[in-house]
Amino acid sequence: MVLMQPLIAITTDKILRSGDEWVPAAHGQSHTYPDAVVHAGGAPFFIPIIDNEVVLRKLYEQCHGLMLSGGGDIDPALYRAKPLPLPKKSHQMLSPQRDRQELLLLKWALEDDKPVLGICRGMQLINVALGGSLYQDLATEMPEAANHELSALQKDFNHLAHTLKIDSDSKLSHILGTDAVKTNALHHQAIKQLGKGLVATAHAEDGIIEAIELPDKHFVIGVQSHPETLEMATEISWNKLFKAFVKAAAA
Repeated sequence: MVLMQPLIAITTDKILRSGDEWVPAAHGQSHTYPDAVVHAGGAPFFIPIIDNEVVLRKLYEQCHGLMLSGGGDIDPALYRAKPLPLPKKSHQMLSPQRDRQELLLLKWALEDDKPVLGICRGMQLINVALGGSLYQDLATEMPEAANHELSALQKDFNHLAHTLKIDSDSKLSHILGTDAVKTNALHHQAIKQLGKGLVATAHAEDGIIEAIELPDKHFVIGVQSHPETLEMATEISWNKLFKAFVKAAAA
């Protein structure tokens, strides 16, 4: 039996409204995440950051696929590293509560073999959950690497900063129908050591890992860029990724 419009759960971030600490934070994400799911034929819903595991499980059980969205840095303690004194304080916004919740959601999804799509931080979380590690700041730890924040510097998610080389044998290559695709760049962290069972399936020109897969699962793909902002106009090849994700969730 094939489901119509599978439900896709999208993780959220803590957002300070009006920029003031005293105002209760909102839990949400950019509209581009649910937009991409709708464009692909799915029905998205946001999962708020909550401390009640019973409630979280009920929300999880409603979904047919899990999208791990972008956001702030993952706590370095989760990959056995000490925090580096980074030059930009904005890069050090940690959310242990979000980390715990997303690691639990991912654990359940992997156990149930539900489709998972990780975007930017979401890809990094998949890697950390499976025992991998991260470069906390590419400019600090990999000064020879290209600038992976070019789209952010341009203040334009549609700025195509580089071309990814995709492994022709990968699921991602088969989905996109190509071994090269242009994308944006808005990250200062990247995968350092791959987690158990993961395969790096796309790289930037400087060798930085830009996509991962977990071959022994039905559909687990992570991408380091933000294709959800590109898939309708700027680089429409990315729409195929969201369609494949939603189709896997409907199976």
